[in-house]
Amino acid sequence: MVSNVGSIVAEVISSKVRVKILKLLVERESLNISAIVRETRLNHRIVKDNLDYLVKQNVVHEIDLGRVRVYRLNYANPVARAIRDLFTS
Repeated sequence: MVSNVGSIVAEVISSKVRVKILKLLVERESLNISAIVRETRLNHRIVKDNLDYLVKQNVVHEIDLGRVRVYRLNYANPVARAIRDLFTS
């Protein structure tokens, strides 16, 4: 199982865009897509596509608050915990 988590972590962080997004979510806990776009200075569509990937991988939760969606790491997932540990160590 550990090697499986490691390979999933490697796949998730294989994108520079996803690394930027994940680092930001580790630092800030939760953000909406506009804040992520502003902080990373990346294109909205690129951020959205990568957030969709992270949600599909169950690394990030998407919380619907009406017109606003907030994203945060899913710490119930060992991959998200491993990513947090990687960025905070």
